[in-house]
Amino acid sequence: MYEVALSFLIERAVFYLDDLKDKDAELEIIIEKRGKKEDRKLEEHFQRLISRGTAYVAPKRLTNYKLKIEFKSKKENINGLQLADLIAYPIARYVIEPERANPAFDQLESKIYSKNGIRYDLKIFP
Repeated sequence: MYEVALSFLIERAVFYLDDLKDKDAELEIIIEKRGKKEDRKLEEHFQRLISRGTAYVAPKRLTNYKLKIEFKSKKENINGLQLADLIAYPIARYVIEPERANPAFDQLESKIYSKNGIRYDLKIFP
C-alpha cells in the first residue's frame, strides 16, 4: 500500500512541478519512519521508480527534479509531517462520506491541485 501511495504522490508532484515550468525545481519528500523493514522496502521501491519511472512519468522527468526522499522519526517533530497528519483526517472523511458536512475539508479543498477543472492531487484508489 505504501509503495502505491508513494508512486501516486510522486506522479502528482511531478505534474504540479511541470506546470510551474521552473527548470531548477527540486523535489524532496519527507516520509515518517515506520520501521526498518518497512522503510527499506519503501526506499527500494523509490529506487525502482527513479530507474523505471511510473505508469505516467518517465524516469527522465523524475531525475530532472533531482527527486529524493528522506525518512524522519515522529520524535523529530517535523512541521510538514504534523501538517500531513492534520489534513489527512478531513480528506479521508470527504472520501468516505462526500455528502456529509466537513468544514475542515471545505477549507482545504481550494488548496488541492487542479487543472482545467480536473482535480489531480486527490487520487482515490480502491
